[in-house]
Amino acid sequence: MTEGYGRISQLMGCQDTCAIYRRFRRLNSLNLLYLQAELTHLEEELESIVKRDAADPERRFHAKDWWSLSQHNDEDEDDDDAAEQWEKVLEIRKKLKQYNDTLLKQAEIARLGAPAPQDISFLRKWWRRPGMGYFPLVGADRNSYSENHERDLVAVKARSAPDPFTRWFNDGLVATWHGWFGRNVKVELGIGRGIYEYNDDWLAGVARVIATVVASLLPTVSVVIQYFIHDDLIKLYLIVLASAIFALALATMTNARMVEIFAATSASYAAVNVVFLTNTAVDIAG
Repeated sequence: MTEGYGRISQLMGCQDTCAIYRRFRRLNSLNLLYLQAELTHLEEELESIVKRDAADPERRFHAKDWWSLSQHNDEDEDDDDAAEQWEKVLEIRKKLKQYNDTLLKQAEIARLGAPAPQDISFLRKWWRRPGMGYFPLVGADRNSYSENHERDLVAVKARSAPDPFTRWFNDGLVATWHGWFGRNVKVELGIGRGIYEYNDDWLAGVARVIATVVASLLPTVSVVIQYFIHDDLIKLYLIVLASAIFALALATMTNARMVEIFAATSASYAAVNVVFLTNTAVDIAG
């Protein structure tokens, strides 16, 4: 395995989610403030020149005619003031382009997602452990991934925030399965001892199937239980309990918004109520 930056780049090239870097928010903001200050001074200088030229009979049309502003007569060649306004405009144009480009790039960087907690945790462990990174850097940038820079880190390919169930499935169930069986069938990656890779899309698909099955079973199980219960009060308690469990499942097994949770729970509640009222009507008729 290569050393230093080569070793880190090997890890980041192999694991896209570990391609984590500092965004240097403070320095980027400082740079933008300096550019803003330069443009502010240039703006004031231009306004002063415009006022001066407006009072000069030979240059009074500079504010109304671009040609007279940008082109100068031969008799004005020795008059440095004649070209000063246009030269100031050209100077501002260059600085303004630099400022706009920097501002837009900063906006693009700000839209990049922060690394997932498990990815930054893995990177830090890899950084310290023998047989892996084992403190690959010795310069000032060796602390780039410390807790001090936690909020300054950005991931090139940030993981989307999983729902609590998927997070438990990946970090808990899959990790347990790997400890028992997975490490015997998986092949280590060439970026350090004890590092294995599982397909995120496949894991997300399995978690999604489990969540779908659970979501379809919960209302059905509630209806089946009601079929065998004849006490109306117990049925009402069951409806409340079933609605609470269904809402909890939505909150923990999906990324549904609050309004979606309320809508789905209301629909489920209405369906269970229909069954309850139907069974009650049948009991009365009987």
